[in-house]
Amino acid sequence: MSVWRRYLVKDVTGRLVDLPSSLLDRADDGTAPLPHFAGRCVEMVAAVIVGDRKTHARVTELAFTKLYFDQMGYVDAAKRERMIRLMLESCADRRCRPPRKDVDRDARQDDCAHLSRRAVAARDQLIREFGWEPKPAERDAALSRLDPARLRGTPSQPARTLH
Repeated sequence: MSVWRRYLVKDVTGRLVDLPSSLLDRADDGTAPLPHFAGRCVEMVAAVIVGDRKTHARVTELAFTKLYFDQMGYVDAAKRERMIRLMLESCADRRCRPPRKDVDRDARQDDCAHLSRRAVAARDQLIREFGWEPKPAERDAALSRLDPARLRGTPSQPARTLH
């Protein structure tokens, strides 16, 4: 069994097209830019696929995200760092545990309330800056491209690759 990832991006017409992971990796690690994305924010579908590459491959995770590129066409490092900081902060409320003693209860509840507010604010900001809500047709288009068996009755289209 194999595990791999696939990416689709919205092109200028709104269609989802393949973005090979090797190209995205090079733009992310600073070795080769994607000039046609320079200075842009693109809506992307990121999928984790598990199974045999020829048969029975299934999408196990599907994320609809925004990806920012700098003026050269590399993944914007500052935006990437901001996304990671927001992701970490969005988990702040998971550190709360019930108090062991009645004496600790008020202080811990105050701490947990503060952490909860921070986490909720970070999750909201993360969604606004780095997420997008696909229309049902966009979600179906992504699934038919990445996992056609999941959408029975939808004909599989040949993949169009972005170069």
